[in-house]
Amino acid sequence: MTINEAKKLQKEREKKAFIGFCLSILFIAFGTFMLHEFTPVFEISSGFYLIPIGLLALAVKNTKIYLFLTAREFSGKVVRLDVYPVKTGNIKGEHTYETRQGEALEVAIYIDNGKRTKLKEMYASPLTYGITVGTEITLLRFIDQPIIIE
Repeated sequence: MTINEAKKLQKEREKKAFIGFCLSILFIAFGTFMLHEFTPVFEISSGFYLIPIGLLALAVKNTKIYLFLTAREFSGKVVRLDVYPVKTGNIKGEHTYETRQGEALEVAIYIDNGKRTKLKEMYASPLTYGITVGTEITLLRFIDQPIIIE
């Protein structure tokens, strides 16, 4: 993926996240209004106020609106690259009752641009094979993979 394709994809994902979050807020506000006006649920217990707060937290998590608080683009050189095995969870065996822990390789990439150093952790994949110490890469806000600058 080139940097221009990644920026175009990032713009689409930013728009999708913003619109999704706004629609979620409207839905939560409408539901809270309906519950408050037409049911006595909030008079029964103040604990029911946690329902819209929990829905709001789910909306923030699912739309990834919190990524707007991070830098849009971060470019730099890889100064350190660590690869280590991690547990990935249960893998079903041939029988339904057999499970065992699976392992995968995770890559920790340390990127330095002279002012700041940033850490990007991700599973090892064909996308990370071309990254070595000294490689110029760019991290974009809504793109999960680092973009190699050639």
